[in-house]
Amino acid sequence: MTKEARRAQLLDVAYALVKDEGTDALTLARLAERAGVSKPIAYNHFGTRAGLLAALFEWFDAQQIARMRGALASGGDTLAETARIAAAGYLDCIVGDGPEFEELSAALLAYDETKDVLRASRETFAAAYREVFAPFATLDGNAGRAVLTALVGAAEALARDEHDGAIDRSTAIDTLAALMVAALAPLAPARRAV
Repeated sequence: MTKEARRAQLLDVAYALVKDEGTDALTLARLAERAGVSKPIAYNHFGTRAGLLAALFEWFDAQQIARMRGALASGGDTLAETARIAAAGYLDCIVGDGPEFEELSAALLAYDETKDVLRASRETFAAAYREVFAPFATLDGNAGRAVLTALVGAAEALARDEHDGAIDRSTAIDTLAALMVAALAPLAPARRAV
């Protein structure tokens, strides 16, 4: 098995372990045991438990962005359509991975070397939104960064409320899509449809 394939396999097993037993059960030794590999293989891939948590969180991000891009491939001709697809994609991913995502987020805060992973995650989503909304809005400079940061923060907050049952899926999607359109429409080139 190639190194990349082994790493992917280990991340799949780590996700299953977190889903089945919670983040506290996720150690390199437990991962190696469950994956049927030696401890040195797990340590070679991730170094420390903090490294494993960071890698798994980054894996979550990559999965979410891939799903959002896949959903956008079938639509998104206007800002409103794109906002609705992006909102639904983000919320469905976060809520679908809810407990695991929340547990990983909390676990990352326990290690000094992984605290930047959460900031990097927000920046990754902001960059994905910048790309997705580029046909509809100019998102350059500090103003563009501020709008993207606000949208990612709103998406995170709405996902938590939906996950906790404070609001339903439809309300969360409608609200996030409306926020996206309201924030991005003023930045749209005059010729684009909203």
